[in-house]
Amino acid sequence: MAANDSSTSSKAKATASDLLVYGQKQVDRVVSPPTRQKAYDYVRGLAVERPVLLSFVLFQLTLSLAPLLFFASFVTTTLAVSLISALMFSLFWIGIATLVLVPTLFLTFSVALLFWAWAAATFFAGRWVYARLPFGIEEDGKVVASFPNGDRKVIFEKKPDIKAGVAEVKE
Repeated sequence: MAANDSSTSSKAKATASDLLVYGQKQVDRVVSPPTRQKAYDYVRGLAVERPVLLSFVLFQLTLSLAPLLFFASFVTTTLAVSLISALMFSLFWIGIATLVLVPTLFLTFSVALLFWAWAAATFFAGRWVYARLPFGIEEDGKVVASFPNGDRKVIFEKKPDIKAGVAEVKE
């Protein structure tokens, strides 16, 4: 039974040693060994030079650390809950707004499509009608009617003595 106890004891010591090495590596990642050594030397020097001050600071730190950590965890948790709540609140109302936006966009898109189709149809119909009208405008501003037999008749003509915007109807 003594061999079994020593085997368990050696396994526990090996595990503790591995855990200590792992912890040391993690501490080395956060605080480099030279920086940590400076801090140790400073605390050791303070303990030698001002032991009362060091003991006061250590007691205050030791007894105040738990409430400070609880307060920090409370603040962190409160902020996390409030941020999550604000995010959920925002997402809810964004969803409601989307439920209003989608039908509104569908309606406005449909109306815009209807207006565009009306404008395009009017343009093409006007172009088609204009191409078939027997009227034309010459370079000097005369509006001339053309007849199937080849005759041409001036309908509007600018008079030279009247302002450019006024036209006369001829028969």
